[in-house]
Amino acid sequence: MENESSHPQRKTLKTVILRRGEQVLISVSTRKLVPGIEQGKLFPTDEISSDGIDWVELGEHKQLHAWFQKSDQEPTTDEASADEELDKKFFCDGSGEEHLPPPLIQRTLDEMSKLIDEINE
Repeated sequence: MENESSHPQRKTLKTVILRRGEQVLISVSTRKLVPGIEQGKLFPTDEISSDGIDWVELGEHKQLHAWFQKSDQEPTTDEASADEELDKKFFCDGSGEEHLPPPLIQRTLDEMSKLIDEINE
């Protein structure tokens, strides 16, 4: 019998989608998350996603929630935090790397494009 792992090897994400209220930033470098928490630019109620469908609050993320405790940021349900502007300049990765949309978003965009083409025929 083959040795089957209950946890398939996960691909390390280089970018995520960041959401605060109605604000959404695509292709945020995962390297910016911890410094963003440490500098108070991210709140525990901010959300991240790898695919734009499933979202998790940073304060509930199994690896990131500890950084909020270290920086003395308690999880909050304060609705005013959703109105604060995300620091787009900070979260833009200046490395010059090309960031592509996550595969599920790209697939959805491709399907929408085909549907629009069919409607226009």
